[in-house]
Amino acid sequence: MSALNPIEAAGAYVPRYRITAEEIGDAWDGFRARGVHEKRVPAGDEDAVTMAVEAARDALAASDESREDVEALALATTTPPIEEGDIGVQVAEMLGLADELDVSVFTQSTRAGTRALLAAARTDGPALAVAADAPVGEPNDAVDHAAGAGAVALLTGPSGSVALADSATFAREYPGTRFRQRGSDTVEEYGATTYERDAYSTALAGAVDQLDVDPDALALTAPNGSLPGRGARALGLDADVTHLAGELGDTGAASALFSLLAAWEADANETLVVGYGDGAGADAVMIQGHLDVDRTHDTTDITYAEYLRKRGHVLPSGGEN
Repeated sequence: MSALNPIEAAGAYVPRYRITAEEIGDAWDGFRARGVHEKRVPAGDEDAVTMAVEAARDALAASDESREDVEALALATTTPPIEEGDIGVQVAEMLGLADELDVSVFTQSTRAGTRALLAAARTDGPALAVAADAPVGEPNDAVDHAAGAGAVALLTGPSGSVALADSATFAREYPGTRFRQRGSDTVEEYGATTYERDAYSTALAGAVDQLDVDPDALALTAPNGSLPGRGARALGLDADVTHLAGELGDTGAASALFSLLAAWEADANETLVVGYGDGAGADAVMIQGHLDVDRTHDTTDITYAEYLRKRGHVLPSGGEN
């Protein structure tokens, strides 16, 4: 394994709008995302680019690096606001980073967040890994009930104090799990629950089994609040399972990195981060040490009708108006 730079600073952003599981459940006679109690909803002018910029600004402000010092930007999202066009360059420009910056974009998989982290950590000098996402499903399915939004930025570099001690990756095809068709805004699942759980557990175990680790915490990609616990049991490790799906919803490519922040908030010093993407693949990264990250943001509760408008959905028949 090539040497990985440690993490020097971190930042996070979540949209101010919040909707509860109860509010959604009342509109549909039931809530379909297990373990999600509330979630964050992007405003009409928020997307993966704007959220990434906010999180990256926080990370830069928490570091000793100037914008000119940053040598690389690795951006992760499954929900780019355009289908063609370099959104990484947009983020770099909005942040005021150097023109000579090495920019890369990771997409098409919720595993993209850990892909971006590893890419940044392999850069010789300071580098930004930013994961930002806001998935959407059909209004009456489990994907949309879970779908949240947010962004995490990690600044890596030689002067960092939080070590990326080891990493491993695993990939095995599981066709028919979660996907989004070209030209579509909505994520789909076939609903073969046992098969999807097997894909998740197999990919996680395939990556983790390559490492000799004994973590305090397991920070896993969390499409909902239930699946991480099932995945952890398959790993057979005696560690706390941390995630933020219960309060943020499914944050897609940013999910595993939000789970890392949850581990740090619990004062974990040995955290195994595992990013998972349907299809299926996983990255396992052993992280030693922790940082304090301010996640306090303004919160405004919204109704389900407001939620539908912000997400571009149409009101259900007989729903709130």
